[in-house]
Amino acid sequence: MVEAVRDLVDGDRLLKVILETGELQDPKLIEAASRIAIEAGADFIKTSTGKTPVSATPEAAEIMLDAIKASGKPVGLKPSGGIRTLADAKIYLDLADRIMGPGWATPKTFRIGASSVYDALLAAIEGRTGAAVTGAY
Repeated sequence: MVEAVRDLVDGDRLLKVILETGELQDPKLIEAASRIAIEAGADFIKTSTGKTPVSATPEAAEIMLDAIKASGKPVGLKPSGGIRTLADAKIYLDLADRIMGPGWATPKTFRIGASSVYDALLAAIEGRTGAAVTGAY
């Protein structure tokens, strides 16, 4: 199915494939789904829609990053769901730095899909402080 969609998507548009890793649960299934999506032409692989009880987890993101690195292809990662604070976001950025190397995480390769962390990120950029910025609730 991913290959069929890739064939229909013009080259200027990104194809993001949502794996719903919280539903897959098993690390072997997450790795296989990541590999299949990458081989089929995904530009980004995404942890989840954010609509399931378990969404992004560091464990799933690590498996997905390992699959991206092993592929040698220019595929990005989008952790999504459950990322609410800067501390949460930092976990995923640190994973990307450790696995893919410092500087890999750019808007072309790494996006956080969590509208709930938006205000905290904006506050940090603007130099404001508060519970959402520090990670305290």
